[in-house]
Amino acid sequence: MEPPPPPPPSCAAPARHPYALGFAAFARRSELAVPALLPVAHHGEAAFAPPKPGTPARPLAVSTASVADATAATGVPAAAGLRAPSQQPPRPGGYAGATMMTAILAEGQIMEVSDVLAASPVDLALERAEDMLGDLIAAHERTPPAHILAQTVRLRRGLDRLARRSVPGPNARRRDLLTGRVAVLGADAAFKLGDNATARSLAALGFRVGQQVGDGALCGSAREIAAVGEFYAGRPDEALRLARDGLACVDDGPVQARLVCQAARALAALGDVRGAAQSLEQAYDLVDLIPPDQWGRPGPAFETFHPVEVPYHATTAMCLLGRPKAAEDHAELALPRLDAMEVPGFRSVIRLDLALALSRQGRLELERVCTLATEAIEISWGRTVASVSIRADQLLTATRGHSEVRAVRNVALMVREWQRSAVDQRPAPGAVMAPGDR
Repeated sequence: MEPPPPPPPSCAAPARHPYALGFAAFARRSELAVPALLPVAHHGEAAFAPPKPGTPARPLAVSTASVADATAATGVPAAAGLRAPSQQPPRPGGYAGATMMTAILAEGQIMEVSDVLAASPVDLALERAEDMLGDLIAAHERTPPAHILAQTVRLRRGLDRLARRSVPGPNARRRDLLTGRVAVLGADAAFKLGDNATARSLAALGFRVGQQVGDGALCGSAREIAAVGEFYAGRPDEALRLARDGLACVDDGPVQARLVCQAARALAALGDVRGAAQSLEQAYDLVDLIPPDQWGRPGPAFETFHPVEVPYHATTAMCLLGRPKAAEDHAELALPRLDAMEVPGFRSVIRLDLALALSRQGRLELERVCTLATEAIEISWGRTVASVSIRADQLLTATRGHSEVRAVRNVALMVREWQRSAVDQRPAPGAVMAPGDR
């Protein structure tokens, strides 16, 4: 199977989401003391659109300013099988978890983050900022990414004001570490919105902050998010480079396992069967060493890694290598565990990966392919993200030759309606200030 290609222009999203612009300006203004160990590539504009050839790299500036000054702008049983899709069409806004989290994130008590942090003693302000970031990490997999990005912009502003105050050494490092983590979470949200340019800048910023404060987990997490973006942008070679660069920064533990999984997917996309198999075997070995209190929730994190992510990524790798039986074996390990969690993106992508693998068998598995695709879109209804949308477009391309089948046409209509609904998933104008307002 070829590396994931960019989807057709028919589902192209705006190159820059309005809430990503605030973070893009933040990344441009940030000048960190430590130069990057490796050049950071800036290619393309969005995960939904093919990169523009000849676009020059736009590296972040480097000066002798301190980080504080620089960031002033800143158990479930084994496989139980697949559920049959609902007989009722999905309802816009029907995802209760997203609706609930949207309401929570719009509450007044977190509206003026910068004022809260500025008016608090330094220790209390940092504790509040850490709690807010923890809430966003816990919510990001079940909330539209535009809401997460908007709230991360607000948290960055609070850290911006806090950076102007005199802060003792240990608290200064704590503040800078928070700034780097906010940038990485912002990079993940920007990628999910299809804004790869902002995602690359923020991931590079998080990596540089990690270098400055000497935090390998932050460096590795930043490289992991960057690798995910490049993988879905159809650049597995760059994804592999970033994953290996991150592995050079981390010790044994959760972030190492995350990066090994990214390397496995990239190697599979490059057609390296042996390399992908070795990386997956290493990942399965690594998760055996991670204690349950470090499992956390699937998705971006800095100190946790859930074991279910290994068979999840293995399913993708086997799909890319054109091995549907092996993909199904790994999916049977991951699906029941993922379906017991509020992780719609993971649950949708693994179904689309499995559907893609089965679609290579022609009409033989067509009914099951359509069932898996329908389930995937129903699960993510109300939360459109780039990874699911790209996979859905690839599946539509793979099944286009069977358009005379009604189920195939229905899947195509559902995918397009779901993609169009992304415009309604932005924060309400009255709930979050525009990122350019100061």
